[in-house]
Amino acid sequence: MHSHFEPLAIVFSLRRGDWYRAGRTARAAGGLGMNAVDATGESPEALGARLCALNRPAWLLQAGTWPCAVPPIAFPRASASGRPLVAFGRIVAQPGAMGDGDARAWDRLLRAGGGELQAHEPIAAELRKASVFLEPRAAHAVGRIMRRGVAFDRALERALLAGYATAEGLPTAAYRLVHCDCLDVADDERRRVLQVITTLQRGGAERVALDLAIESPRFGVRSRIATLGRPTRGSFAAPADVLDVSTIAGRAERIEAVRAAALDWHVDVIHAHLLRGEEVAALARGGVPVVVTVHNSRAGWPPGMESLSAGDASLVVACAQAVEAELERGSLPLAVRTAWNGIDFGAFRADRRRDATRLRRRWGFAADDFVLLAVSNPRPQKRWAMLPGVLRAAQCEFARRGIRRRVRLVVAGETEQLAPDAADCVAEFERFVRTLGLVADVRLAGLVADVPCLVAAADAAVCTSAYEGLSLAHLEAYAAGKPIVATDVGGTREIAAEYRGCRLVGVAADPAEFAAALGAIAERGADVGSDAHAASLGRSSFSRFRMAERYAWLYDRAIARSRWAKRSVRRFGSGGGRGGLLLVANNFSTGGAQSSARRLLLAIAERGIRVRAAVVEEQPEYPTAGRTALMQSGVNVLAAPPAGTVDPADAVRTLLETIDADPPEAVLFWNLIAEYKVLLADALVDVPVVDVSPGEMFYTSLERYFSRPRPGLPYRTATEYGRRLRSVVVKYAAEAEAAAALGAPVRVIPNGVPLPAMQRREACAMSADGRLAIGTSARISPQKKLEELIAAVRRAHRRLPPYVLRIAGRVEPGCEEYAGQLRALARGLNVEFVGEFDDAGAFLPQLDLFAMISEPAGCPNASLEAMAHGLCVVATDYGGVAEQVIDGVTGRLVPRGDCDGLAAALVELASDRPQRERLAAAARRHVAEKFGMAAMAAAYMGVCGLRGGERHYGRGGAVRRLAAANA
Repeated sequence: MHSHFEPLAIVFSLRRGDWYRAGRTARAAGGLGMNAVDATGESPEALGARLCALNRPAWLLQAGTWPCAVPPIAFPRASASGRPLVAFGRIVAQPGAMGDGDARAWDRLLRAGGGELQAHEPIAAELRKASVFLEPRAAHAVGRIMRRGVAFDRALERALLAGYATAEGLPTAAYRLVHCDCLDVADDERRRVLQVITTLQRGGAERVALDLAIESPRFGVRSRIATLGRPTRGSFAAPADVLDVSTIAGRAERIEAVRAAALDWHVDVIHAHLLRGEEVAALARGGVPVVVTVHNSRAGWPPGMESLSAGDASLVVACAQAVEAELERGSLPLAVRTAWNGIDFGAFRADRRRDATRLRRRWGFAADDFVLLAVSNPRPQKRWAMLPGVLRAAQCEFARRGIRRRVRLVVAGETEQLAPDAADCVAEFERFVRTLGLVADVRLAGLVADVPCLVAAADAAVCTSAYEGLSLAHLEAYAAGKPIVATDVGGTREIAAEYRGCRLVGVAADPAEFAAALGAIAERGADVGSDAHAASLGRSSFSRFRMAERYAWLYDRAIARSRWAKRSVRRFGSGGGRGGLLLVANNFSTGGAQSSARRLLLAIAERGIRVRAAVVEEQPEYPTAGRTALMQSGVNVLAAPPAGTVDPADAVRTLLETIDADPPEAVLFWNLIAEYKVLLADALVDVPVVDVSPGEMFYTSLERYFSRPRPGLPYRTATEYGRRLRSVVVKYAAEAEAAAALGAPVRVIPNGVPLPAMQRREACAMSADGRLAIGTSARISPQKKLEELIAAVRRAHRRLPPYVLRIAGRVEPGCEEYAGQLRALARGLNVEFVGEFDDAGAFLPQLDLFAMISEPAGCPNASLEAMAHGLCVVATDYGGVAEQVIDGVTGRLVPRGDCDGLAAALVELASDRPQRERLAAAARRHVAEKFGMAAMAAAYMGVCGLRGGERHYGRGGAVRRLAAANA
């Protein structure tokens, strides 16, 4: 191979999700002996600059593809015509992979023109070009176009069109276009996952792996299973594409075979189940991100799990929150998240009463017998020996309560061939059955394939386990609407939080406690099935659908963590434009919270920290004034698909692909929708997250969300959400106690406002027409309770000097009727609705006195801005206003809802100009000392772990700021 034509392999992005698929493409290039450059996180400008700097050919591979050629590759040579060579690899159809439509399009093109593509003037624009070889001159031409912000595919098309059109009038193009077999690629736009498990013998972890393989394609994941060993009890049917390495001698050799297969199959993630710690670490050495599911409580962990080190897995997944807590207590140096186990509820919805009746007859049980069902394989932790005592105690309890039903027991489970303790468990169980005289009431069902029929034949499920992960047997009883009495171990409490038919007893409970719970169930009626139960199944977090959805989400988290680790991104305190701060808000519409966010971003940027923002309620094509101001100031603002138009998880995925490609050092949630906060906090595994409370609405929104949390997302309380936060910021001291309920450290950081140059008060409206100008600024919304201010002015009307009340603010969407009601209430008063002001400095100098109904604010900007402009403020006492308006010192403060008190304060100050001026001067000094922008910016930098450096706003480009943006 001529060294001049050894290209630089570059992995690039064309479609959503390519960033997560880039690893497989880079590894495939590495298998050909090429060290690929991953450019999927680069802007078109950056990739264009890279192409312009090349002095050798480039081989551009779309993320997610992998070359079909085997090394060594004979790359194309220079064209004898002297024209720059542009060579294409076609997309080749692969069994089970997506991309067949593109493969057929390439086949049609090549059948029409063969390897020479010159006649296609240029090659069809709609054809996906996933593998492109560019000689340097061609790379430079494409790069120059990309440096203008044009994506690669469009830049290539433009370069070829320009080359064709400017070929000096000749009938041939400026480039030679060919197809080369050596550049052909396969493609799969789904994530590709190889699940590795010991065997497919019947058990909970094995069922989870199989169900993931079945359900994951619905979420864009293709999952294949590899098994390491031979089963020692009955097995599930294996999928047709299972990789069985059990015939290879030696466990280490089998792991090596799986690792090689993962590379050959071009997987994005290896998902390990039930593997020993050293086996997980060995798989990770292949360079593929590894996810490890922990299926049991600590006592049941595989050997070596506790000794895993930071590089041995990209993510550890617990099957229950209780298991996650144990992993965290064990100080495992790995990121941990929970994915609840799930089952196929559909299998339990069919009416199996007739089959169940036949099964009970086979057992010799009467129709009115009360049948207890225990489903587990015999192991010491399952404590089978307790079950006969529970049965005897239940029989006595039923008799005591006068329940004329005979209590029976069925135990279903299979003894493992190579486990002596399993046989001992069965022998001990049978001995207790005989000792208590229960032989006629007990049936050992052994292995039962038709579990839905088995559960349908029972009246209640019972579990005496000493420890569990999250029992599929419990979920099967839940799916069938059967009551459960179980020990409070592992994730059972998490099931009980959703399923009212699950009753918990302590792990040390005696048979009498089980019996009392069963007696209560029998008196109420055995089944809890109902329309309400069916509805709860529809929103259940424990369905197979939700489990697969959750794992698809977590696979991307594992990929992101693996890529971050390889890039060695400095996570904390780097300053100087590296990482920086990302602020995520609902929108940058006019409002106090939005103004504070905008000011904070610009103030932090002034200190040399790179700042970015994202919004979730704005149309990408129609930015608000606040967003426009930020972008004009050099701050990048990403707009996710607006809330209400897509599933919140899809909107968050859009944000995450940008965040993952260019991770910040810290993220601030600023007045963000609760579901978005929970999703982002869950996803940002290594990025510190700080949630900023705007006041009362913060807690209301969280309470509303957790009253109906997102199914499958394992956060059901504000405290569980709070565990994902680095800190909670509140705006005033009294709020700190409420915020402490989240369980995260709480920091009080009041809002800051700029201190404008003082204007002479003689320029105000009073000197213009002789009237005292009272003003307020608030959104026209029922939340702001402006009717209370109008009511106070009506009470004060006859006692005030000539006055006008000016109300500034826009009518919130949907609040038009409320605005009309306010106008009706103001009839006969000197009230003007003056609309919205983008700049408070254009409104406040018109006033002599500022009045404010404080609800529902925390640390309101409206009052701070008025004080900074040298105005005396009268406000109601709510939230953090008392820290701003100190009664009699910096203004007047009246009790919340006290219209008479507010009216009296207005009359007093309206008639006493010296007092107004004294309070106004003190208010301005108070703002300068306690509520300045410098202090606010420094405090947020501290809580986020940011250090200042060289000034840097957005990615590249000069710093341009609008003066109004920081007004």
